[in-house]
Amino acid sequence: MTSLLVRGKVHTFDPNRPIATNVLLRDGVVREIDSTAESADEILELKSNEIVQPGWRDDHLHLLSTLATHCSIDVSDTTSLTELLDLLRSSSAGANGWMRAWGYEPSLLKEKRHPTKSELDQVTRGIPTVLHDRSGHVAVINNAAADLLEIHNHPDGILVERQDLLSRVPKLELTDLKQIAHDLFRDWKRMGLVAVTDATHTNDRASLDVLAEIVEECNGPRITAMLGVEQLDGMKFGDMYKNIQIGHAKIMPDLSGKEDLGKLVRHAHANGFPAAVHVMDIDTLDEVLHALEGSSPPPRTLDRVEHCSLAMPEQLDRLAQLDASVCTQPSFLTRRLDKYLADLSPVERSWLWPLSSLVERSIKVTLSSDSPVVPVDPDEWIHVATKRPLQSQETISDSEARSMTVVSPLAPGIPAGSLIRATSSGYKTLDDRN
Repeated sequence: MTSLLVRGKVHTFDPNRPIATNVLLRDGVVREIDSTAESADEILELKSNEIVQPGWRDDHLHLLSTLATHCSIDVSDTTSLTELLDLLRSSSAGANGWMRAWGYEPSLLKEKRHPTKSELDQVTRGIPTVLHDRSGHVAVINNAAADLLEIHNHPDGILVERQDLLSRVPKLELTDLKQIAHDLFRDWKRMGLVAVTDATHTNDRASLDVLAEIVEECNGPRITAMLGVEQLDGMKFGDMYKNIQIGHAKIMPDLSGKEDLGKLVRHAHANGFPAAVHVMDIDTLDEVLHALEGSSPPPRTLDRVEHCSLAMPEQLDRLAQLDASVCTQPSFLTRRLDKYLADLSPVERSWLWPLSSLVERSIKVTLSSDSPVVPVDPDEWIHVATKRPLQSQETISDSEARSMTVVSPLAPGIPAGSLIRATSSGYKTLDDRN
């Protein structure tokens, strides 16, 4: 057995022992904290400006979509439909003959709306085109794309939550996604990111196969992947599939109201999965609370509310009674501040992206990006959580924000790859001795 003794300041994020003076690892796994061992195969003496701690986790992102945006025309900086369409006019098709674009936010455009099929037709020169908004929930196609996809019942070309139709768009080359992943994972490692949760509601076994291949070949972080609630496919929550850990059953509420949300929650629970439900408004939160109150998750698991961007105090009281957790995205407060100021009343702003209200009710909270909607940046989440531009009463302490961002508290059994060295200039892995 090989052993490594790391001596210096160790931040454990364990409230019972927040600071330790050393950590002992054997065969790449944490064995002891504050060990009495005086020798090991290797000893790493931390510098005075270094701290060893568990690395960061992005607990809600969409990895394949994030990679795909790097293969798309970026229209995220456009401020009007004229700018957006001009950018598409000067662009060309990709290797597969399609034009892909991504990143506009309709509420931040001068016209305050999505472009239409006919407007895309005017600038895309007959190239089949699919344009995704920043949220990933809306796409616009031109006539050439509609003909190839045989979509003839959407005259404006605007598709809302129609992944069933968009799945017919030719897939990007896996080799291209791997090249992007290699560079992206390197950048994430420099941020101290060691683990991510893919919360894509269309994930199935085929998606896991692609994720597993990408993370294996590109030296990626630890990945937990949720599965679409209707794609559980005999898998078990918490099991490993190849190198991917199986996460929650993800539920995307039906905007038309035709799908029985309670039935989907019960289906997840009956198959041994806790549910993770997408919630971005008060009405949806009420429906979700009702569904979760009607069915208990499997033993020793917690249902999750994803986002919880708007919540009334009495709804948070109900959430606390359920013992469900929340994964939220503080960066939306800065990156969508103009939208919130324009669209929400003062009362609604007071309910926006709660944090201290969750902590006060002892609700478990984790932080994340929702990438590609917002870039991955753990330091940004922590900063915004502690210095909010709205609802200062919802700020939390730096230590609380960091505890919501680490992959887990430091404890025996954690792999060495989950630990990082934090310095004044950034983050390093334990095997980086420079």
